[in-house]
Amino acid sequence: MSAEAKKPSSFEAVIAAFAFVVSFAFAYGYWRLATRQNEQDARFEQRRDELQRSLFRLQADLESGRAADNLELQVITLVAPHLSRLRESGREAMASQRIVDAAAELLAARGRPGLRQMAEKIRERGAPVETPDAQARIDAAAPAKAPSNPWLVLLATLPGTDLGAAEEVANEKLRTAKDVGMMPLVSIYRTKLKGRYVVALGKPTERSDALVTAAQARQKNLAADAFAEPDGGWKLTGTAPFPSGSR
Repeated sequence: MSAEAKKPSSFEAVIAAFAFVVSFAFAYGYWRLATRQNEQDARFEQRRDELQRSLFRLQADLESGRAADNLELQVITLVAPHLSRLRESGREAMASQRIVDAAAELLAARGRPGLRQMAEKIRERGAPVETPDAQARIDAAAPAKAPSNPWLVLLATLPGTDLGAAEEVANEKLRTAKDVGMMPLVSIYRTKLKGRYVVALGKPTERSDALVTAAQARQKNLAADAFAEPDGGWKLTGTAPFPSGSR
């Protein structure tokens, strides 16, 4: 009788089996969840590593690009005084031509052919330095060909609230440009992002030409901080000379 009492009933056996199955199901589900979580963590870790490597590569490319830009700017600044002798003759002219050719080869080997192209253009059309009136006639007679990636040579930047001050600066830069023998064309543009007025020398041109012109403007003290910058679709406000005291 006691042995029969200790023997589990069918209902208790079913309950025990159900409890075992439920425990196993919970354990299996937890194992699957942990496995899936580990797999996701591994994928996230892999993606993070790939993203980090991509960022490192991008940073290296940007630093390399900035270094190349700085090198090109420094080289063009150094050879700018020699560009006017590309069509001359004599010992000094030959030395200047060798300097320009060496600098052009150096930049071209680094994927910057702008100086070489500009030197070839100068040799084809003649000496780049003319008197202001002659240069103005050449610019007026030359067919207008918009550059594919226009750049501007900026001489000054002023707040967008004082157009009169910008016009006075433009008039002053125009007089100085004529005095030092640079192109007598000074204009005012209004930037899109910050709405500032910028005083620019010449027309929108190719990047290499703008770099050379900016270097010449610094060397001739037209603007100590003259620099070249891409034309961001800025609005042309006017061209010097402007009426004195008009505003």
